[in-house]
Amino acid sequence: MSLKCIFCKKPVFGGTGMTVPKQGPAHLACFQADQALRRTFQHLDISALNDEELLELKELVLAEENFRSRDERDKSSDIELF
Repeated sequence: MSLKCIFCKKPVFGGTGMTVPKQGPAHLACFQADQALRRTFQHLDISALNDEELLELKELVLAEENFRSRDERDKSSDIELF
């Protein structure tokens, strides 16, 4: 029985192989290339979002960035009393 990579269809064996959950065997390099091209982040397939969902995600990310930068500015402007 030969285990073939789900991406390149070549045999997988040795230290360069891995198992992709619910999909099958793959070469580590093939898996990494697929992940880079798929446009996913933390298991969220960004390319699957419609335009409205993508805009909502963008607004959420910008709101979070603004909140974090505001929090950092507030911390740096505190007056220290000795």
